[in-house]
Amino acid sequence: MKIDITKIGVALLAVGICTTELRAQATTTVTTTKGAFTEYVPGSETMVVRTETSSAPLRYVVSKQTTIVDESGAPVAIERISPGSPLSIQYTGTGEHLVASRIVVQRPAEVITEPVTTAPVATQQDTTTSTTTTRALTHDEKHALKEQREHPKRELKKQIEKEKDALDKAKDKVEDDGD
Repeated sequence: MKIDITKIGVALLAVGICTTELRAQATTTVTTTKGAFTEYVPGSETMVVRTETSSAPLRYVVSKQTTIVDESGAPVAIERISPGSPLSIQYTGTGEHLVASRIVVQRPAEVITEPVTTAPVATQQDTTTSTTTTRALTHDEKHALKEQREHPKRELKKQIEKEKDALDKAKDKVEDDGD
């Protein structure tokens, strides 16, 4: 039985590349920040958020891989987030290139009022009111959000299958050449 060292080396190199590629994906740093939703620009896939720590609003790229949920984990369409809503954003990147991976829309904190112990001062009331109506997500919206969550998983599975096939082919070739 004759073994060709270069073919074994090629197979080992392929395994090493696959392993390195998976490690590189695993070392991405994810940062979490909190802020208030300001606006979403659909054409540019950019969401603007004002945080307490930054003087200028931050812009996050929102892609199909971005998961947007409420505190209970239920999907939320980005178009349904109202300005001023508190958010928790997990993102990668630095500087002006921030890519949101997960956005959690939080409920506004409830205001606890203390009982009045002195006579109230007369104030002028603002007659401007804001009304927000909500509706349940349609079947199509639910399906689109589910697809959005599952897309990265499917892509990763496809990549792993391709790598397995390539390794099997290299192994078969080494075995065939050795016979």
